[in-house]
Amino acid sequence: MMRTIVIILFIFWLAGCSSSVENQIKAEKPKELEVTIESDPKQVQINEKVTFTSTVKYGNEDISKDAEVMFEVIENGMSYGNLPIEPSANGTYQLELKFSEPGEHQVIAHVSYKDLHEMPILPFQVTQ
Repeated sequence: MMRTIVIILFIFWLAGCSSSVENQIKAEKPKELEVTIESDPKQVQINEKVTFTSTVKYGNEDISKDAEVMFEVIENGMSYGNLPIEPSANGTYQLELKFSEPGEHQVIAHVSYKDLHEMPILPFQVTQ
């Protein structure tokens, strides 16, 4: 009789441990770094001011601190390097530029946060 009680208690103890381990594994699931980039206006003209906005989220959380954000500007295949960007608000980062040359251009948002790195690319045409 005593042996049966000990076995039953042992089974309940094991069941409690396994659910505790499952909860810990679920709690430690890593979040994803989500980065978007867009321009305003969408169609860029020569010598017209354009604002590039990148939004950074870690899971559902807006990231305005502790992220390293740089925009790389590429004009007609030539990179002009990375420009460090400070956060605006609510996880958004902005850069204003004017382009003097028509053609194919790109802006790449390089974002590092924790051990993650994302770099979405926004290709666009600059027209006269």
